[in-house]
Amino acid sequence: MMLCNRIKQFREYNNLEKSTLANILGIEISEYEDFESGKRTPDIDTIMKLAECYKVRIEEFYGYTPRLQLHSADMDDFDDVEEFLLKMSDLSWDEAQLVLYYRSLENKEELLSQVIKKIFGKENN
Repeated sequence: MMLCNRIKQFREYNNLEKSTLANILGIEISEYEDFESGKRTPDIDTIMKLAECYKVRIEEFYGYTPRLQLHSADMDDFDDVEEFLLKMSDLSWDEAQLVLYYRSLENKEELLSQVIKKIFGKENN
C-alpha cells in the first residue's frame, strides 16, 4: 500500500496531472489511476521511469524520501530561481539545505576555518 501512496505523493508534490504521468509512461490514464489507488502494482520498469522523471532514486518510492518528508508549503513559492534549481537538483535535501545555508552566511571564511580545524585538528594558516 505504501507504493501507491508514494506514487501519488510524488505526482502531487510536483504538481503534475495523472494524464501527464500516464502519457510519460506510455499507458492509459486508467492504468495510472490503478497505480495510485493500489488496484495495480507497477512493474520495475515503470518505477524506473517514474524515478527518472522525478530525478530520484527508486528506493524513494518504497519509503526513503527526505525530499518529501521535509517539504513544507512555504517552499512552494521560490523568489530565487537559483534556490529553486538547487532544490530540484540531484543533491539530497540535506545537501541542498547546507549549500543554501552556506550561501546565506556573511562570513564564509569563519565557517570554513572552523570546519578545517575540526577535520584536521588545527587552524588553517
